[in-house]
Amino acid sequence: MDAGPGDTASAPPGQPAGESRASSLVPTWVRGNTNLFAMLVASVMVGLALFLIAWLAPVLAPLGLGLFLAALAAPLFTWLHERGRSAALALTLTVTLVLVVGASLVVLAIVGAQSLAEGLVGYSDALQSRYPDVSDTTAANIVVSVLRRLLPPELLVEVLRAVSGFVLEVGQVLVFAVIVAALLLLDGQRLSRLAAGGLGSQNPVFREAPAIARAAVTYFSVRIRVNLITAAGLLVLMLVLGIDDPLLWAVGAFFLSFVPYLGLILAMIPPTILALAESGPLAAAAFVIGGTALNLIAENLLEPTLTGRALSLSTWLVFIMFFFWVWLLGPVGALLSMPITVLIVLVLQHNERTQWVAALLTREREVVTAAVDAGAAASVAGDQPGSAPE
Repeated sequence: MDAGPGDTASAPPGQPAGESRASSLVPTWVRGNTNLFAMLVASVMVGLALFLIAWLAPVLAPLGLGLFLAALAAPLFTWLHERGRSAALALTLTVTLVLVVGASLVVLAIVGAQSLAEGLVGYSDALQSRYPDVSDTTAANIVVSVLRRLLPPELLVEVLRAVSGFVLEVGQVLVFAVIVAALLLLDGQRLSRLAAGGLGSQNPVFREAPAIARAAVTYFSVRIRVNLITAAGLLVLMLVLGIDDPLLWAVGAFFLSFVPYLGLILAMIPPTILALAESGPLAAAAFVIGGTALNLIAENLLEPTLTGRALSLSTWLVFIMFFFWVWLLGPVGALLSMPITVLIVLVLQHNERTQWVAALLTREREVVTAAVDAGAAASVAGDQPGSAPE
């Protein structure tokens, strides 16, 4: 029977029908004509680039964090300017706010890290007292004894000590990052005029930069709103449970929540240990349950509602890129992993030859459809009579 107009074309002989459309995700130039020498050269160049990034991490980390802070503050300048404020006044208010908020974050991080380091001995003694005597064989104490074997007090104290060092290092990097962000905002208008005047207009990266910037602002605007709600809920929960330094942990949760799912879980570890040391297992369990509920609500209800057509990254990509950038850049990589990943995905989306890669990294139906159509068009063009042989 002949296929009707709405029927799917049959697969080539020897190829399963399900693979015809799936293979169209990958362009012809990837599926065939593999150049081994080009692959080797590309691998060496990528390895060299990673080595240089790791070597320059002490310099690149504050620069990257400053660029991220400037990008977060840029919508405020646009909002003030659209409300009738002069460009000079809007810029002054934005830079002042960045400096004030940045200085507050630096003070909060350094003071919080010092307070946590000074209280380690007290937390260690409190954790030791929370575990029962071995001779006590009641059911509740048996459960706590199992918990002691799984999470000994010494390990929990070492985690708190590592967190103290992490917060102190981020606070020190934040000093330079805030200065870099303020300088970038001050010079932002000149850079915008150069871009509007056609600088690099022949370069595809520069040509697509405005669209990439708009997509990035949309994504991070959504994440800021989700993170604010999550951090506020976590702050209220910590205040109710009486956990030390709740504002420090709420701010940490705000920034780490840019990493979907994983970030808030990591931000909950230090408050959970403090709740166990200060109030016992019930308070720690209540905090874990409440924080997990906030995480699920934020990622499965709030984010899809606010996101709309904004970027949605694959969960596996979030996990891999988080640990990769932390390994490469150190503690600051935890804050920069998602900004870097989002920019990479957006650049891939705005290039027809790499849309198929973006389709593998995102959960957007539009991107997958566009990649499939582009791959199918490339396959049809390659199969037409008179085309160059592969």
